[in-house]
Amino acid sequence: MKILASINDRVVWGAPMLCLMLFTGVLFTVRTGFFQLRKFPHILKSTVFSREKTNDDGVSPFAAMCQALAATLGTGNIAGVSTALSIGGAGAVFWMWISAFFGMMTGFAENVLGIFYRKKHGNRYIGGAMQYIRTGLSENPKTRELAKPLSIMYALLCVLAGFGMGNAAQMNSAAEALKKSFGLQQIITGIVLAGLAALIVFGGVKRISSVTSKLVPLMSGFYIIGCMFIIVSNAKYIPEAFEAIIGSAFGARQIGGGMAGAAVKTAISMGFKRGVFSNEAGLGTSVFSHSQSRTKEPVVCGMWSVFEIFFDTIVMCTLTALVLLVSPVCTDITTEIPQVTVQTQYFKLTESERIITDGAALPETLTVYGAHGEVLEAALPRELTYSNIMTIQGEERNGVIVSARIEPLRGVGLAESAFTAKFGRPAGAALAILVAMFAFSTVIGWSYFGGEATAFLFGDRSRKPFCVIFIAFSIVGACVNMTAAWNISDMLNGLMAIPNLIAVLILSPKVVKLTRDYCARTFRKKHSFKSSEEKRSSRTRVSDGD
Repeated sequence: MKILASINDRVVWGAPMLCLMLFTGVLFTVRTGFFQLRKFPHILKSTVFSREKTNDDGVSPFAAMCQALAATLGTGNIAGVSTALSIGGAGAVFWMWISAFFGMMTGFAENVLGIFYRKKHGNRYIGGAMQYIRTGLSENPKTRELAKPLSIMYALLCVLAGFGMGNAAQMNSAAEALKKSFGLQQIITGIVLAGLAALIVFGGVKRISSVTSKLVPLMSGFYIIGCMFIIVSNAKYIPEAFEAIIGSAFGARQIGGGMAGAAVKTAISMGFKRGVFSNEAGLGTSVFSHSQSRTKEPVVCGMWSVFEIFFDTIVMCTLTALVLLVSPVCTDITTEIPQVTVQTQYFKLTESERIITDGAALPETLTVYGAHGEVLEAALPRELTYSNIMTIQGEERNGVIVSARIEPLRGVGLAESAFTAKFGRPAGAALAILVAMFAFSTVIGWSYFGGEATAFLFGDRSRKPFCVIFIAFSIVGACVNMTAAWNISDMLNGLMAIPNLIAVLILSPKVVKLTRDYCARTFRKKHSFKSSEEKRSSRTRVSDGD
């Protein structure tokens, strides 16, 4: 696992990848005149507040967005953000915002191209990023040779990423949450959720859209209400939370001057990784859903993607981050290290009352005591941690504790602690159910994405066999090591973005042209101005009338 983590940090998610993703978003932001900022009221009016006509040609734009959100609104919004804060500190939130702001235009470009290059096949559309990679690049003699290999590379990585990000990481987080709250064995969670997913997945894209258009608003609404109640209840800590976000983003709050540089680098890396994991901007996955939309205008479809990324990261991820930054640690968790047992127990790392701190360096070992008087040297991860809650668990042989493992609490567990501190133990159980719903919706969405990519590679007949394997793998995903699931997901995310971003950058002139044409048609009609001759003529007529 250390090797995989090292590959992610230094190669897949190193400076070149971060620069490529940032450059892509900045390019479209600048070339469209900060479209996502200037035209945000128009984006809202044209998407969630639009009055769309219903017909049977494809799924509604709202349903397509919900299907895309079903795949993106997963455990990344809870477990991913919690992990980002525990490893990268509050500063990771700032870089998550940056990735989302520019990522809005990356997602916009992907979906403009997705609608423009999609193909009609019978009563459905054939779409996805691999379609604009192959068709779009084939139009130019200079890039024609890249079209086929890049599209195949993307489709293959999409299939593999589906098993990682869209399956194992989600199911594992759901299984861990339900095990902690209800004591359910992970394999049972996997079997139940896999069975429910099969009932929906094999109903086709319209059943998936129908379920997700109901599930996404429901689970989002419950989560937003719970988060807002916690944040408002701890309102006096909100200014401090934003100060921590800005200060930690640039190393102003990290302990020890020599650690500031490394801390900022980690914050940037975690912010971008978890931001992309959450909203998938740059991966091209939302194109699968939006390609089925009955929207005919490519730019309008792009605007749906802008709102989708805004809601996913700026709203949902920020709510999770603020909950963690303003919430206190449960009163029954103290700095006193408990006697080691085979059960997982918790203790505070510092005297701070907050769940997320400014960072603390962990010692290499710590002397702890077993329930029967055993003296043990527990090894700790050699790292800086921002999580103020530590877990300790012992391994028993023949009735004697022989070793102990101490780790920072991360992922869903941190969010559960915040909800438990405010609402009590039942809230932790409610959040676990909500996490399972988020994970379930993501698995449903990714089953469709992976099925479309498989059909692109091997033909339509391969779609159902893929879904069977994908659903069966959900059971395995629920039982795998969580660290491994996240590392594999991060690696596949990064690799999947490469062919997509290359194609999107090459096709950027097409996106800019379509956007300018749309703006000329739309805003010229709404804000027409008379010529100087018409104005003089109008003034003359008024004067004559007087």
